Amino acid sequence: MKTINIETFRKGLQAAANQHGEAGVTHAKSLMLEGAMLVDEAGTPIDPESVEVVIRAAAGATTEDAMEDGAMQQDGAKANEEQVAKSVREHVKLELDAGVPVRKALQVGGAPMLRSFKRVKNFDNAEGAYRFGRWLMATNGHRKSIDWCASNGLRLKAHTEGVNSAGGFLVPEEFEQTIINLREQYGVFRRYAKVVPMSRDTLTMPRRTATVTSYWTGEARQGTESTQTFDQVTLVARKLMTLTTVSNELAEDAIVNIADDLAQEIAYEFSKREDEAGFLGDGTSGYGGIVGLANAMGSAGVVDSGAGTGDLTTAITNAGIAKLFAGLPAYAMGPNCRLYCHKSVYHQLFERIAMTAGGVSAAEIAAGVQPRFFGYEVVFSQVLPPASTTTDGTVLAYFGDLQQACYFGDRREMSLKLSDSALNAFEQDEMAVRGTQRIDIVAANTGDSTTAGPIIQYTR
Repeated sequence: MKTINIETFRKGLQAAANQHGEAGVTHAKSLMLEGAMLVDEAGTPIDPESVEVVIRAAAGATTEDAMEDGAMQQDGAKANEEQVAKSVREHVKLELDAGVPVRKALQVGGAPMLRSFKRVKNFDNAEGAYRFGRWLMATNGHRKSIDWCASNGLRLKAHTEGVNSAGGFLVPEEFEQTIINLREQYGVFRRYAKVVPMSRDTLTMPRRTATVTSYWTGEARQGTESTQTFDQVTLVARKLMTLTTVSNELAEDAIVNIADDLAQEIAYEFSKREDEAGFLGDGTSGYGGIVGLANAMGSAGVVDSGAGTGDLTTAITNAGIAKLFAGLPAYAMGPNCRLYCHKSVYHQLFERIAMTAGGVSAAEIAAGVQPRFFGYEVVFSQVLPPASTTTDGTVLAYFGDLQQACYFGDRREMSLKLSDSALNAFEQDEMAVRGTQRIDIVAANTGDSTTAGPIIQYTR
């Protein structure tokens, strides 16, 4: 990213002010700040609007004279543009000849934040990404960023006792919502399971296992007592960690870009691991000790499609699909009921059957259709087995209400820590970035050997 030194920038503005007044300053800014960034002596990006110059009226001029002069300057701004540009170019040439490094700078419509060369993808605007980048650099001890955060209302929120096992700094609330939105955008399990905030490392919740029973009785006969029975569902916070590195040059020259990219990469990785644990977890360390749907499902909730190892483009018929819908209890077929599968399974199985049913026009096929089946939303999860997996017994899809079936315990928001020595970062002139969060997933209501739960598994 091209930059311009603040001292050079200030001298150029002052030269334009001395020759052309306020109109000259405005035009000089647009020339000097086109497509680059303003930095201080340490190379830290700063707000161009904070640079002040003195605009003097002609000697002996009254306030009315000054106002009239300003109006005349504004009216003749277009005529003066070439002259102002020439004076700025001459000033910059003098600075270059004197050996002063001239670095072009960037301003966003007078806003106090800077923007990157490319449009931000994960924050609402460049200002949000810039603030996040400043906060990141401040957590690494960057003095000017620490001061900037202090003057702009960003606290470096360290862990409190009892939640400090990871170290580092908790992401401030204004950025945490962006990260949560990204995780929900990429992740299926967090989006559709029942999210339970955890105020402590272990959270125990009652789960009803049986309800009251009613009996027919004769007149004046004593009723038979029945009671509800409960067991417990326990959520235990488990730590998820990601490590990556970024170059120091990138952090200094593209603070907006690095903040935007880091938010995306860490959120994507966390959501991918959450989905793997929630759908595929087998209780081993590879899934954080979490047992997911694939290994918690009661046998009554497993529906065999009859496809075996056959080709999905021909092996499953309408009768096989009917078995899927017939297997789910009626109470689960509410507004939260969805079909979860790999994208390839949807196209080769469900979409194929929908298209061959007839009644679809060429225009509808060309324009595409919403991923729905029998009126139920289809949710793609790319951690589930693809259509190319032909092993008998492989999961093809899940159908039902994930919110009733699974609890997603959220113990602590994301924590970030930067280091210039971990992962050979010092030798490679990089920054190592560590992100952590603490969660748990429990597939609590998945039926048993006699009764299906609110979500069922559809297998080959």
